[in-house]
Amino acid sequence: MLIEQCQVLAVKLETTKGLIAEHRHLHKSNIPVLQKKQDCIQRTMAQWLHHRLKGNGLTARHERMMRRLICSITMRLAISGDQTMRALHDAHSAISLAEIELAEVSEAQAYLKAAMGEAFGRDQVFETLDDVLHAKFEFIRKEAEARSKNSAARRAKKTKGSASQQAADDVEDALRNLYRKLASALHPDRESNEKLRANKNQLMSEVNTAYGRRDLLALIELHAKAQLPSALITSTLERQKLDALTKLMRERMTSLHREIRDLELQATAEFVLPATIVIHEASLKHHLNLRKREMMHDLRRLNEDLASIKTDAGLKRWLKEQTVN
Repeated sequence: MLIEQCQVLAVKLETTKGLIAEHRHLHKSNIPVLQKKQDCIQRTMAQWLHHRLKGNGLTARHERMMRRLICSITMRLAISGDQTMRALHDAHSAISLAEIELAEVSEAQAYLKAAMGEAFGRDQVFETLDDVLHAKFEFIRKEAEARSKNSAARRAKKTKGSASQQAADDVEDALRNLYRKLASALHPDRESNEKLRANKNQLMSEVNTAYGRRDLLALIELHAKAQLPSALITSTLERQKLDALTKLMRERMTSLHREIRDLELQATAEFVLPATIVIHEASLKHHLNLRKREMMHDLRRLNEDLASIKTDAGLKRWLKEQTVN
């Protein structure tokens, strides 16, 4: 049962990798194009508002609203590297973007130091939020490495006895016996069909790699991939003490679960997916189509707004709408 569960998880891991890679390609083919169009319109809108402020016919209240909106529009563009938008923001803001960023960096550093301890950020100077986030992930990584080393040291201490040596011998015997049986079953020279011989050559190469890594579970997975009779693996494992093998398979299952979870978390962050999403082909496709529809709707609205603000009546109406929103 554990063998089958490991195989199912291994297949799910590879399937998830494939889905995410395909979705990444579709995402890059669609979302950045729409975002670029939105940015272009917002850049034009900010510049138009800036130009209009130099004219007459506006109340002091209208001017204040326009300055706030210019700052709001230009901030994201400036943060992404647009120096023209940064200068435009600073021309209309009482506080420069550099000062805002410095305050955010200090706030983020103080928050993370309170959450992670005084050791975080010690003797480091942060200039941007990206610097703080990078330091956070480095801090977490180093702590995880330290915990992993301590855990490995404790396990090594516990496994010095004769029972542990016997378990290791059991695994080695199973590894060697299974390798021999797979090598015999998959020997390409015994296959007359050219296509099947090429397939066995590939499988045999993977078997040799797995054996070289002393990876028993990889050999078990290759046994399933080759669609060999179950008796081949059963007869090999039945002769071994199964405690060590069971432990090995449970560790493999834990590792596979962790890899799948990490992939899903990475995809959720990368594609701005809902936290509760279950990642499969249909859900990724649905979310991408939904995101495209929302961005296209926003694009139409931005075009309408840009056309509207080019007349005084339209500008005042648009400013009133922004106040309501």
